[in-house]
Amino acid sequence: MGYDWVRRLFGTSRGTDTQKRAAPPQSLAAEPELPSITWHGATDPGRVRPQNEDSFSVVTNGGWSLFVVADGMGGHDAGEVASKIAVDTVCREIGEAMKTPGQALPGLIGHAVQQANTLVSREGFHKGSNMGTTLSLALVQDGVASVASVGDSRVYWARNGSLTQITQDHSLVASLVAAGELTKEGARSHPKANVLYRTVGRPDPIEVDTFQVPLASGGILLLCTDGLWGEVGDENLRQALATQDDARTLSERLVKMANAGGGKDNITAVVVRVA
Repeated sequence: MGYDWVRRLFGTSRGTDTQKRAAPPQSLAAEPELPSITWHGATDPGRVRPQNEDSFSVVTNGGWSLFVVADGMGGHDAGEVASKIAVDTVCREIGEAMKTPGQALPGLIGHAVQQANTLVSREGFHKGSNMGTTLSLALVQDGVASVASVGDSRVYWARNGSLTQITQDHSLVASLVAAGELTKEGARSHPKANVLYRTVGRPDPIEVDTFQVPLASGGILLLCTDGLWGEVGDENLRQALATQDDARTLSERLVKMANAGGGKDNITAVVVRVA
């Protein structure tokens, strides 16, 4: 399929005026400089699906940056609509809320996801569709990533050759793995690997997982849909993220790896490299 990306985003967020201050008097201790980030996102329909139902977005504004990925469900004109509504709603809600300083970020991002759930559910009702979507996000501010997740789109943190899955999959196979009834490798090929018990688009309020991830120089945040991690696997992801590739090269390489592994689903990768 080559490098015919459906959408590419890339950019740099370096420190704001509030983050990089002039040197203080010698009698005061200098404040540590907050890490800067570079990022790139790529999405691709894969080798099998006729359309791309994934959506992602990146918003940077002064001292914060927001990264969002979603994997829609429900078929043409349903899954792609659901994922776009969810991503757009989260970006809008968080953008408005961040205009007020001093926000409690876990509550803020949880509320934004609940709003996305309401609007996706409402659209599905109007269309007579069971549309839904996964949703994962990372709001980066002051050297910390506030993460929220529903479904099985993942957020990873990689540093010094290690890889940690921050989010938890809300899927049948993940519950079987947690119970010791299935291995991680077995889960990838299980016939019900795509069955989710929690998604955005339900008629009632949903439970939203939130996490706080302190960022450190040399680390990488990866947000991705199951079309990436399901084809590539954690060990190959770990090895890829351990390279010194820039964010753009790495995100496009990950998508190429997923297509080489079969490309059975839509693929989205957003790489956030911490300098």
